[in-house]
Amino acid sequence: MSWTLPVFSKSATVLAVVFGMFFQISIALSAPQLSPMEITYDDKVLYCSVGPVAVSDQVTLALNQGTAVAFSWEIIIEEVNDYWVNNEIGEIVIVRQAIPDLISRSLIITDTKSAISRTVHTIDDATEFISRLDHFPILDRSLLTSGVTYSVRVKLHVHEGELGDSWWAEAVRFGKTVALEDVTLP
Repeated sequence: MSWTLPVFSKSATVLAVVFGMFFQISIALSAPQLSPMEITYDDKVLYCSVGPVAVSDQVTLALNQGTAVAFSWEIIIEEVNDYWVNNEIGEIVIVRQAIPDLISRSLIITDTKSAISRTVHTIDDATEFISRLDHFPILDRSLLTSGVTYSVRVKLHVHEGELGDSWWAEAVRFGKTVALEDVTLP
C-alpha cells in the first residue's frame, strides 16, 4: 500500500491564495473603527478629548420624533501590566443628554455631571454636543506614577428615552469601545 499526497494544480493554489486574501481583507474591514482620542495633562489633572463619534440614523430619527437620547461615556483608566491583568486606577461616567421640545422646536442639551443645560435649535447642534468630549477632566494626576504606562479606554452607551435609576440598569448596560489610548507620564 502506498500513500500519495494529493497534488494541486496551479489554478487551485492561486484560488486558495485569493480566497485567503479576501477573508483577511473582510476581517480587517469588519474590525471596529475607533474614534480619535487625545489625552493631555497639566500639573494637576489628566484630560480626555474624544470624537465626534458617528451618530446613527436611529438616534437622529428618535430625536426627530421627540424621544430623548443620552450618550453615556464610560472612561476607564488602567495601569498597564505586561505579565498580569491591568490594574484599574479609576472610572468615570459622563452622561450627555438631548431632550427634544416639540412645541418650541428646540432641544435641551444637558451635561448631567455639571447639571448645566442650554437650548439648541437643530438636531445637528444637539448631536455634536452629545457625541464628543472636549478637554474633559478625568483624573487627578497625583494618582499616577511617572514613567508608568496607563491605558485609557472609552466605552459609549446610547440610551433612548428617559434616563432612570433602575436597579438592573448597570447589569444590562452594554457599550462599545469607541476610543483607546496609552499614555506614559514623564
